[in-house]
Amino acid sequence: MNKPLSLDPIFNDHMVIQRNKRFLVWGTGTDGDKVTVTCRGVSSFAVIHEGQWSVKFPAMGVGEACELIVETVESSIKLVDVVFGDVWLAGGQSNMEWSLSSSDQAEKAIAAADEPLLRFYMVPKLAYEQEGVQVTSMWKTCTPQTAGDISAVAYYYARALIDSEQVPIGIIACNWGGTSASCWVAEEVLEADAELSIYTKEFNEQMQGFDWQEFEQVSREYNEDVDQYNRKNEAGYKGEELGQYPWPPPLSPHSFMRPCGLYETMLRKVFAFTIKGVIYYQGEADVDRSDLYSKLLEFLILDWRRQWKDPELPFLFVQLPIFDHNNPMGEQWPLLREAQQQTADRVPFTAMAVILECGVPEDIHPVDKKPVGERLALLALDKVYGRAVKSSGPVYREIRIEDGHAVLHFDHAETGLLIREGNRLVGFEVAAESGEFLPVETEIHGNTVRVRSDKVSIPRFVRYGWSNVTYANLMGAEGLPAAPFRTV
Repeated sequence: MNKPLSLDPIFNDHMVIQRNKRFLVWGTGTDGDKVTVTCRGVSSFAVIHEGQWSVKFPAMGVGEACELIVETVESSIKLVDVVFGDVWLAGGQSNMEWSLSSSDQAEKAIAAADEPLLRFYMVPKLAYEQEGVQVTSMWKTCTPQTAGDISAVAYYYARALIDSEQVPIGIIACNWGGTSASCWVAEEVLEADAELSIYTKEFNEQMQGFDWQEFEQVSREYNEDVDQYNRKNEAGYKGEELGQYPWPPPLSPHSFMRPCGLYETMLRKVFAFTIKGVIYYQGEADVDRSDLYSKLLEFLILDWRRQWKDPELPFLFVQLPIFDHNNPMGEQWPLLREAQQQTADRVPFTAMAVILECGVPEDIHPVDKKPVGERLALLALDKVYGRAVKSSGPVYREIRIEDGHAVLHFDHAETGLLIREGNRLVGFEVAAESGEFLPVETEIHGNTVRVRSDKVSIPRFVRYGWSNVTYANLMGAEGLPAAPFRTV
């Protein structure tokens, strides 16, 4: 059967290929045809088998924009404006997906977004594979006409890297709002672990006796609720009159929220494309299972590294900021933040951007994405590119008890500790061996914080920033915030 010569959809004009690493080019065609792919004067060959072909190329450095030409005896494809630089995958849920056009000062940011070295590709959103249905995307150069669609976090991240490195930066956006990390992990990975298998088991139980007609009725009602919410929101309703956004949507065997689903329909399609690393902003959908999140995130990272065949693939992720979660003093979000910290401490070649003060108590989608992208970029410049930049605020190291005080020692505080806002350090609490946590008096001494309470004669435990909404304000001299923690 004859099939037209084609490239995989991720290969098109204006694309960025990862520099200084071997890379693949692949596509489809007619069995038996010989395919020749030429790039920068280097040619590679393959014979099409079972409709598929793939060729390997040696590593190439940054250079002028070039053409990539694919040929058989009867057909040819030419891509133009192909550049070599660094390619980063931007993964996660809605806060990574959040577009520049919906972010803070969007009009001004988009007008200034003339970044010819920044190219982006959005993996088509596909909840479920259907035969004969193919959704495609294109690489785009960042201009004021195209920038509004790009992830705001990824845009500010890429811009900071370009400012420093002066090389093309490619962003592959592979994200979907409202998704658990379990949506982005292989089924065999989850099911091989006694704890993580709960994600697939629970979903399979929910799908027992599933009825499509019933689902369609429930979906219509859900969509009506969403429409009503949107109408109220547009009309200016607030608070109780507006209500909460209807969530989650009803589940089906085709749901984008099903475990392992988007791993198959989206992520798997880019594993063969060589990348520099990953930036990741996710966790909101997993706050109710924070006890499993550190393992889940670790397994996700290790699985992605296996698929990209790079055990040291950099994985830079964002710790969740404040959010009230209908309970400002609750600990759902600090527990998730702690799980993220544990992953960063345990898994090599990872780093975590702390954005504690960048959240908005009543909005799970804070619109100011600039500091988020820029703090991820600091991590990359420090940990990946080896630049002399400070990428971390103070990180708790140990507690010592001295004369009724709990003395907290911090790493990444060589130049001292500061208060971000006001003249009083807030966010610390202390407890005795058995007892509740209470507010404290605090003093900064160099790279330590001394805390005490008249109601706790022998302090034993301290926690910092330990609530869904906290105005904890410890930072380093460079302006980066301290990560929340507890000494328990």
